[in-house]
Amino acid sequence: MNTQFYSYRRRFGQTPAKYISLLIFILPLLNVTSSAQTPTFECKDAQGRKILASRCPLGSTIVKEIEVTPVQNGLGQKPAEKKPTQSLWAKEIEFKERQKQKEEQAALERDKQRRDEEKCYQNQKRLNSLLSGLPITTGENAQGEPILMEDEQRLEEIKKVKEKLKSCRVE
Repeated sequence: MNTQFYSYRRRFGQTPAKYISLLIFILPLLNVTSSAQTPTFECKDAQGRKILASRCPLGSTIVKEIEVTPVQNGLGQKPAEKKPTQSLWAKEIEFKERQKQKEEQAALERDKQRRDEEKCYQNQKRLNSLLSGLPITTGENAQGEPILMEDEQRLEEIKKVKEKLKSCRVE
């Protein structure tokens, strides 16, 4: 057994690692060049079935040569154009800015809704006081005495307030 090992070392020399590294380097090159240079044909056999092969089997005829493109990304698709990617930090900042804008917009909407509700409440209160029939003052004269609202003024004021209340929601 020892003699067999010795004869092996003598035959391949003292450095079999050179041969292994040479094979490791050459084999991938052979694979690439052979697949790129091997033509692919579309053949038809005697029954009329299509066959794709590098050589047509006996009894079949070559229809045409097919150009085969190598696989780009392992899925048979060309890689998509790379868009400049944003860092995770930049995406986080943009997200927070959008959230802040949404919150500000929601706050503005809530404030507008509160103002509208307050106007409606004040108009409803004014309409109730006009409809109550109690005397309403419109100001004071030069002597400091209150000036009471006339009936025509009251009716006009009721119409105006009712028009304003039409835009309010009824709950």
